[in-house]
Amino acid sequence: MRKFTLLIAMLFIFAGASMAQVVENFESIKMNVFAAGANGEVVVMANPDPTGINPSNTVAKMVRGADGESYAGWYGTLATPIDFNTTKYVHVKVWKPRISPVKFKIEEGETGNLEVASINPQTVVNGWEELVFDFSDATGPYVKIVFFPDFEEPLTLTEDITVYFDDFYVNNDPTPGSDPVQVLENYEYIPLNIMTGGAEDLSKFTLVPNPDKSGVNLSDYVIKFDRDMDGVPWGGFFSATEVDVTENKFMHVKAWKPRVSPVKFKIEAGAAGTLEVASTNEQTETNVWVDYVFDFSEKTGTYPTIVFMPDFADPVGLTEDIVIYFDDIILNNDPNPMTPPSLTVNVDMNGTGDMTGVPVYISGALGGIYGTWDQPGTNPNNEMLDTDGDGIYTVTLMLPDGLYAFKFFKGASWDNGDPAPGGDRTLQYSGTMNVTYKWGVDGLLSVPQNPLAEQIKMYPNPVSNELVINSSAKVKEVTITSMLGQLVGTYSLNSNGRTSINTSALGNGMYFVTFVGENGHRFVQKLVKN
Repeated sequence: MRKFTLLIAMLFIFAGASMAQVVENFESIKMNVFAAGANGEVVVMANPDPTGINPSNTVAKMVRGADGESYAGWYGTLATPIDFNTTKYVHVKVWKPRISPVKFKIEEGETGNLEVASINPQTVVNGWEELVFDFSDATGPYVKIVFFPDFEEPLTLTEDITVYFDDFYVNNDPTPGSDPVQVLENYEYIPLNIMTGGAEDLSKFTLVPNPDKSGVNLSDYVIKFDRDMDGVPWGGFFSATEVDVTENKFMHVKAWKPRVSPVKFKIEAGAAGTLEVASTNEQTETNVWVDYVFDFSEKTGTYPTIVFMPDFADPVGLTEDIVIYFDDIILNNDPNPMTPPSLTVNVDMNGTGDMTGVPVYISGALGGIYGTWDQPGTNPNNEMLDTDGDGIYTVTLMLPDGLYAFKFFKGASWDNGDPAPGGDRTLQYSGTMNVTYKWGVDGLLSVPQNPLAEQIKMYPNPVSNELVINSSAKVKEVTITSMLGQLVGTYSLNSNGRTSINTSALGNGMYFVTFVGENGHRFVQKLVKN
């Protein structure tokens, strides 16, 4: 079961609008490593030992430093909560170079935080073993999980070790190998069957951390394509992955390329016949992420095979090997390439004393190149500058849409934080925004005027079974996301300006509805489902 099965199933529950298909985005649950020492890290990689109970292609690897803590591990937030009213056991496969306790923790649920050791102690070294954790005492939904793969106390390591883990799932059966009820993460993605040109073509694909989190692609993981200079023009991959071009006609793929060349995509073996097309937007830049769009308007129905060829120069013309990256294969009904949004944050420091030589920083749960609560002064991406001397300090951040907590600081330390009432500030960010705050004053000084605000109405709110949207503006896309940023649905409005969306399958809670105008303006509304 791939991690997007539930998402795609939910997308097709809704009626009344065209909905995007996320073919693959190569992401996994975000694993925030802690207490693992100077060399500690968690990455997703090819399975180094695809034997025994775990022949899967991709797993997670954790480097556990000898200078770490006993409780070293990682935490993550789930897109879909675990319901411990109906499922009580968490299963995980581990590969470890030594015997030590393994613990699992759930946090911020109705029965409080619960931490347990595996009910079946580890017995295997340098091989895969499935461990099970009993949460019979838990009830209700939990979205935050914590994993401690090597909980030795006191810690006796003399050198760093590497631990692998895979296939987190829950069910109501403590038996290792029992069938999952809900897969939390299996680190898998669609099969990429490489297309090469014989023995001399050593091209390959690898899942790697995104080497350039910027522009239109801020995601954590991407595919690296080592493209051999002895390869063929049609070098790339095919995948037995079904797509439906009946309603959605445009395939999007983000790619990062070191040279300008045609980019092609093909859908195969459908009833309406095979079609291979070049991107509608020709490549003009190198070494930047670009959202390439492929038009399949002349076809309809389902296609069981997709093919991607990111460097279709014929002849190939390479004198050395090159590296290409690609990500986010999405089918929707939008012919426009994605453009990079940005958040500009300003803080007015007038009246706060002499600022000569005093740097100003922003820090928070920003992620990516901005870090998670990086100490002021340690991350140059987070310094705010007053280039025109008006006392207002500015930084421009490139972030995914979401809710962010942050704070301003004077100087390179935690000592002089913004004294505004309420502590950390929060901002619900979507699309391009420019916001201004004042040091020591709660709330926003200015919010950008959104031209869509007076032209779009949605009701009822709270909603039960049907959401009605009236719009006098030209809106090219409407999306609904959960509080955790999980995409629930993507819709196109009717031409008459009135659209009904069936919301009966939504769980109770808070959601965000984002409207994207034809000129790129975004308007975000909160929606409550009860």
